[in-house]
Amino acid sequence: MFSETIKMKYETLTTQVKNEIAYITLNRPERLNSFDMKLGKELYDVLKKITTDNKIRALVIKGTGKGFCGGGDVKEMHKAKDKPKFLSELTKKSIHKCVIEIRTMEKPVIAAINGAAFGAGLSLALACDIIIAVKESKFCSAFINIGLAPGCGTQFFTKIVGYQKACEYILTSKVFSAEEAKEIGIVNKVVKKEELDDMVEEYASKFRTLPPIAVGKAKMLINKSLENNMLDHLELESKTASESAGSQDFKEGVAAFVEKRKPIFKGK
Repeated sequence: MFSETIKMKYETLTTQVKNEIAYITLNRPERLNSFDMKLGKELYDVLKKITTDNKIRALVIKGTGKGFCGGGDVKEMHKAKDKPKFLSELTKKSIHKCVIEIRTMEKPVIAAINGAAFGAGLSLALACDIIIAVKESKFCSAFINIGLAPGCGTQFFTKIVGYQKACEYILTSKVFSAEEAKEIGIVNKVVKKEELDDMVEEYASKFRTLPPIAVGKAKMLINKSLENNMLDHLELESKTASESAGSQDFKEGVAAFVEKRKPIFKGK
């Protein structure tokens, strides 16, 4: 059956596949969907499965209840006897692995922000490729407020907003609105609460018909552009374009263009 690999039950999240789009909903509403080791492990597990499932064209990540993700579970941090060890494991084995998987999978990932995205929750959102937020959403780096150096997110944030803005928001743990997030380039769309699901579906639907191989390679190139020099990147673009030209989707795309019809891409 279609995408059986992600249909197993998890304790901290729910999963669904609908018309070639995967949906992950963080499901610890009593803790504002905050990261503990269990959530990190389960989220990474399902992300890995989605990465290798060629039938899935895009991913949507959502949160249950009042928020998207409140960051690391502070109550768990408080209970930890060896706090440095706990934070090392929480960042490396839980949050970072998920962030890396989201950024490196050659599928578009949409974050649907329904409320608070704080700390590691903001980092999780920033790892996604498109961010849609309701007007009531609040964002904050948050780490400084509990005496903690940021365990993730500073690179993504700084590359988007620039050095001075990053210092303003991260060093002071400034809380900012969805509209402000859109102004500084973090959020793509701000919508009313009742419009969130429809707007997410509007974006997701685009990826149901676009060529998944080309979309995935384009995402890879965008990410590589942040680290490559111009000459190396031009070489990578040429190589990637040449490789994708061998796909059935490319043959279909150019044939449809010449024949003046809509292409039907199959991801092959």
